[in-house]
Amino acid sequence: MTDNAAPLILLTRPRPAGERFAAACRTELGEGVEILLAPLQEIAEVGPLPVIPEDAALIFTSENGAFSYAAQGGRRGLTAYCVGDRTAEAASAAGLEAVSADGAVDDLRALILRAPEKGPLLHLHGRHVTGDLSGQLRAAGLRASGHVVYEQRDLRLSDEARDALTGPRRVVAPVFSPRSARLLARAAPDMRNTVLPCISEATRAALPEALRPHGTISDRPDAAAMLIAVARQLCP
Repeated sequence: MTDNAAPLILLTRPRPAGERFAAACRTELGEGVEILLAPLQEIAEVGPLPVIPEDAALIFTSENGAFSYAAQGGRRGLTAYCVGDRTAEAASAAGLEAVSADGAVDDLRALILRAPEKGPLLHLHGRHVTGDLSGQLRAAGLRASGHVVYEQRDLRLSDEARDALTGPRRVVAPVFSPRSARLLARAAPDMRNTVLPCISEATRAALPEALRPHGTISDRPDAAAMLIAVARQLCP
């Protein structure tokens, strides 16, 4: 590849989410855009589900939590507080009464604190989490608990992706979580010509100091804003 070749979009999300984002990129940016899928994580269910009281409400900070809940036969009809619209869609598909915070975890916490629910709150999440949402809710006087229902297993970065990150061609590698930022930086610490659109300030902060200048922050913490952040790098 030459130095002035069109940028490569490198997607390191778990494969289903990466394929979905790749499709969105091709729809918005054109079929000619070059995309390399190189997942650094895969999602695996962790069971069994916890005992869920009749008057409980669920909390999801990721669509993977809703997917795992549905795959394990979780009861339908409960209220589910969701961090954003994509997660709410997954919860609705699981037969839950989904309520979206349409934002980040702070927005989700504020939504729950405003809600009339007085029953127990169960945060169904991955093995690796950022922050302690259920602890914050308990500190506010609510009955909240966290439960692992899936895990994020590390995958080796492909040789093709590593070569791209260390080569002369410009690479745009969107980063969707602090954990993803750490995994990518560990797998390819020498990113010479890479820009890293980050879904949040916390995600950018998870990069090593040397890589933070490569990071930009999306306008909102969702996939639609990340698509715009990627487009900005292809069409500056």
